[in-house]
Order: sequence, then C-alpha cells, then structure tokens
Amino acid sequence: MKKLVFLALSLFLPLLATAQDTKVDFAVFVSPTCVHCKHFENEYLPVLQEKYKDDVNFIIYDVSQDGNNLILQQTAKAFGKSPAYPTAVVGDTYMVGYPHEIKTYAESAIEKARLLNQKTLVQTKTPDTQTAFSQITFWAIIGSGLVDGINPCAFAVIVFFISFLTVYKYTRREIIVVGLSYCAAVFAAYVLIGLGLFRFLYAMQGFYWVIKGFYILTALVCLVFFVLSLYDFWIYRKTKKSDKMLLQLPQNLKVRIHKIMGFFLRDKHESVWRLMLAALAVGFCVSLVEAVCTGQVYIPTVVLIMQDPAYRVKAFIYLLLYNFMFIVPLLAVFALAVAGYESRGFNDFLKKHLGITKLLLCVVFLGLFILLAQNI
Repeated sequence: MKKLVFLALSLFLPLLATAQDTKVDFAVFVSPTCVHCKHFENEYLPVLQEKYKDDVNFIIYDVSQDGNNLILQQTAKAFGKSPAYPTAVVGDTYMVGYPHEIKTYAESAIEKARLLNQKTLVQTKTPDTQTAFSQITFWAIIGSGLVDGINPCAFAVIVFFISFLTVYKYTRREIIVVGLSYCAAVFAAYVLIGLGLFRFLYAMQGFYWVIKGFYILTALVCLVFFVLSLYDFWIYRKTKKSDKMLLQLPQNLKVRIHKIMGFFLRDKHESVWRLMLAALAVGFCVSLVEAVCTGQVYIPTVVLIMQDPAYRVKAFIYLLLYNFMFIVPLLAVFALAVAGYESRGFNDFLKKHLGITKLLLCVVFLGLFILLAQNI
C-alpha cells in the first residue's frame, strides 16, 4: 500500500507543482576546500539547474565569503542541525551531505516546496548575541595580547636583552636602533605564526568534525593552563620563588635564546644597517623559540578570532591588534632603557609583580575558555 501511495505522489506531484507560478529558492552552502562540495557542484547541481531552470532559483553561498558562513550557522541552528558542507535548503527541507541526503531527497523536496508554495527558510539576520560576542572578543584580544606581553616568559627575555646591551656597552642611539628593530621582528614573527595558523584553520573549515575537535581541544587546553597558572600563583604566594612554577620558559630554551643574542650582537657593528639587520635576526629567531611559552595564550586567542571565520578582514585586523598589544610592554621597556633605567630595576619589577602576572594569566585563560566554550 505504501509503495502505491509513494508511486502516486511521484506521478502527480510534478503535475500539481506545474500549476504554481512562483519560483522556489534552492539554497546551497559550499566550501572551496570541501571535496564533496566539488563533486556536488560538478556532477549533480548542473542536472538540477537544467531540469528546474524555469521553476527554481538556485542560490549558491560560498562559505569562504564574508557573511555566508554565519548565514549557514544560523540556518543550521534554526533547523536544529550542525553546520556542515555541502548543505542544501529548499522550503522547509534541510539536507546535508552529497550524495547521501542531497542526491536522495533534493528533487522530491523541490516538488514539495513548489506544490505547497513554501518559502525557503534561510536565516540571513545576525542575532544580538553575535554582536555582543564580537564586542567581547575585541576586548578579549586586547587583554590577551597585553597580558601575554608581560607574562614571565616574554618579560624574562626582555630583561636579559636589556642586560646584554648594557654589558656590551651599547650607546643610547644603538639601543634605540636595536630595540625598535627587535620589536619589529617580534611583531612580524608572531603575525606570520598567526597567519600560518589561520591558513590551517581556514583549510579545515570544510571538515566540520576536525575543526570542532580542534576548538574543543583548545578550550580544554585553556582550562588546563588556567589550573596551572592558578597553581603557579599559589606557589609564588607561598614561597616567593619562581623555580617551582610549572608555566615558564624551560632552561634549555633560555640557554638557546642567550646563544642567539650572543651570536648576532656580541660584536657591535659600526654600520647602522648591519646593526639593524642583526637585531631583526635576533628578534625573529628569539620569537620562534619563545613561542613555545607565549603560544599558550596566542594559539587559543587565534582560535577565538576564528570563531567567526567568514570575516577574514576582521580576523586579520584582530591578529594585528593582538600582536601590537603583545609588543607594547616590549616598547615600554626599551623606552625606559633609553631613559637610563637599568636592567636590575626591570628584574626587580618582574619579581615583585610576578604573582599579579600569574593571576592575570588565570583570568585570561578562564576568559578564553568561557568564550570558546560558548560557541563550540
């Protein structure tokens, strides 16, 4: 009996739908990095477009373009589904995957939408919660970058660098040249690291469960670092010593950084350009080594920025903003060094406020965990 009903519907629905004058919308969400999307666009979409060219408006959303990924997220949420590629929506029918659902149900869903004159339910408006999240993210980027710049890993390297320049009797002019070049190199190195991570995350956007797992893992790492930072804070408050802390630059990496500085800057160059190039090399190499420690904050922050992956321009601006805030403490220290402050004063400052720094890191890691967990 069921077979007869299905056969009757398949024969009569096209005839009844022909009487409808209004075209229905067939929305498709695809990603340029998704293999199944490519197969769908090359194999089946042209067939549908040819068959229903007079009756259906085919709307293609490339999720790598601004705003389209957000439209997919909100549409999937409205249907109680998880966003994935490729996705097709026609009338009140939501189909995910090719050939599994789209090829199986697309034509009958089109006929149903035409017969009932259904409007395709694609959510194009951004909810207020998204706007609020974006504002929180902006301040999270600023705070994370600034705290990361004054964390013990980065600040210890700054103090040693100033000590090094003082021991080798660099003049004020030379400290200015070396300092600005070093800061520029640190900024460039971290931006390049962030862009590399961006490239990976953008490439993975078509593989929903991979990127979902990466976001979950990053959120859990933030939670672990929050606990470790809290432990470091407790240890410092109890002992007033930093050697028992867990989150700090390993001794072998400290030695490597010292060797890098000595290799490039031990012999002062009379030429300003050679001195500048040497400082750039030091800043770049040290940043790559130091990233083992500072990446604890940096990587979760980049992942936070990528929660809204359709807005690449905004993500890039946030990346630059984070790294600028990261070098603000560095610039401040060099400015004080030029003004005549000695490295011992910086070292005393670091020890005196180490507990506060660890507490700030606790706040940052907890905040990053909450922001990431809200949108997983």
